[in-house]
Amino acid sequence: MADFCESADVLTNINMSASEIPSALLLKAIIKAEAEIRVAFSSDLLAALDALEETPAIIKSIAEDIASYYVMRGLYSGNTPSLNAWTDKYKEAKGLLKEIVAGTKQIEGVDVEIGEIQSSTKNYKRTFDERDETNWITDENKLEDLEDD
Repeated sequence: MADFCESADVLTNINMSASEIPSALLLKAIIKAEAEIRVAFSSDLLAALDALEETPAIIKSIAEDIASYYVMRGLYSGNTPSLNAWTDKYKEAKGLLKEIVAGTKQIEGVDVEIGEIQSSTKNYKRTFDERDETNWITDENKLEDLEDD
């Protein structure tokens, strides 16, 4: 599973050094950002992203903006959110994430049909024979077959 952004990327994004931010806050912000992205994408898109050698720039940018928001919120939660530029960046990143999920934006280098219906029935074996009932037979080894799978 590829990381979508690194601590150094987030620090650069908010123009701060590691000594200015508690490491636990930075790590938690990155985890939250990646979780938001992973929950938004289909399993096929996540598999395609994880298979890449390098995270696409747009996904890095979204992850950095979301993580930066969580860092800034953690540091300055007393500020009015409507006056905070990081809130705007967070909203932009979330909007872009929604567009990618909806399939209206594509990720360069990733070739997956976005928005197609994902099935949870891969490798499904029917319990009942769907042919004419004259073709129905009892499978004496059904339980053993299931155990073998």
